[in-house]
Amino acid sequence: MLPLEALEILSSHLEDFRFDEGLLTCPNPLLHPKIDIILRQTMELCKKLTLFIPVSVSRNFLNKTSLENVDFISLIIPSYKDIKSNLQTVKMLLSQGIDNLEAYILLDSNSDFAEILSTIELCKSYGLKITLGPKLYASPYADKFLEKIAKKENVEIGLHYGRKYFYNAIKVFIDNYPVTLLTSPGAENCKTLYLNPYGNFSKCPLSRFEVNYKKITKDDLRKMLFSPCAINRNVVGLSPKIRVSFVTKEGVEIPGEILELLELISQVNSFRAACKALGVSPSTYWEKIRSLEEKLGISLIISVRGGRKKGITILTEFAKDLLKEYREIREKAIVSLYEY
Repeated sequence: MLPLEALEILSSHLEDFRFDEGLLTCPNPLLHPKIDIILRQTMELCKKLTLFIPVSVSRNFLNKTSLENVDFISLIIPSYKDIKSNLQTVKMLLSQGIDNLEAYILLDSNSDFAEILSTIELCKSYGLKITLGPKLYASPYADKFLEKIAKKENVEIGLHYGRKYFYNAIKVFIDNYPVTLLTSPGAENCKTLYLNPYGNFSKCPLSRFEVNYKKITKDDLRKMLFSPCAINRNVVGLSPKIRVSFVTKEGVEIPGEILELLELISQVNSFRAACKALGVSPSTYWEKIRSLEEKLGISLIISVRGGRKKGITILTEFAKDLLKEYREIREKAIVSLYEY
C-alpha cells in the first residue's frame, strides 16, 4: 500500500516545481484508507489530476467526497461486456453531478473492431468523453483500427494535435462524435515520473532504475526525469488474467464463464441479452446452465415468460449469494495482485 511519506518526500525535493499532469491508477484506488490525503497531496504536485477507475469497481466505494476533488475521472473499459454489465456505475457517477467523466476503452492486438464500435456507441449514448488506447505504459495498437475505421462512412480522421497520457493523440470523428485515439508513445522530451505502491520511484514501470523513497535524492529524480522513454523498448507486455470458479464438496465445478453470465443476467434481467453481451450462443449456454443445475440439485436462474414480466430472467437466492461471494473474491484477487 502506497506510503504517504513518499509523496511528502517528493514534494520536499521538487520544492516549487509542479508536473503538468498526474495520473492515479490502481485496481481500486478508492479502497485505500488514505485516498483523500493521497488525492490532496498529488494535486499539490500536479496542475491537473486524472483518477483512473475500472468500470467494474464496487459501487460501495464510489464516494463523492473523494471523486469531486479530482479534475478528471477515467473509467477503464476492457470490453463491451464490462461496460454493459456496469452501466449502473456510470449512472451513479452522473447522478452525483460528476460530469468530468471519460471512457478509456482499451485497444490492443486482440481487440475486435466491431466490439470496439459497439462500446463507443454505448459510451456515446451517455455523453461520455471517449479515448481509445492501450493499457498504460504499453505500446499502442492504433494502426489496424485506423485502417478499418477510415473505410467507414461518416468518419473523419484529424491530425495529431498533441499528447495525452504521455502518448501522441489524434481526434477521430465518428458520426460527428469526437473520439481521442492514442497512436504512439510521446517519447520525445518525455518527463514522466512513476511511483509504485511500495514507494519506489522510477521513470516508468518498464525502467530498470528505481529508488525507494527513503533513499531518493534530487539527483536520482533528475536522472529519472531526463532518461529516455522505455515504452518503445517494451516488445512484449504480459499481465495476469483472473478467472474465479467454485467447486462443491461433491466435486461439481461452477466455472468462471457461468459466473460471468450470472453477473450479466443480474444487471440486464435477460438471458439472451446477457449471452449477446458475452458474445456466446444462448442455446449453448442454456444447456450449460441446465446441466449445471442438474448436477448441483438447485436452480440458478428463473425465467418468467408471461404477464407483465414477460421475457425476464432473474437469479435465484442461491445464485445471488454465489454471485456476491464471486465478486468479493474477484476483487480481493485483483487487489492482491497489485500488492505483490
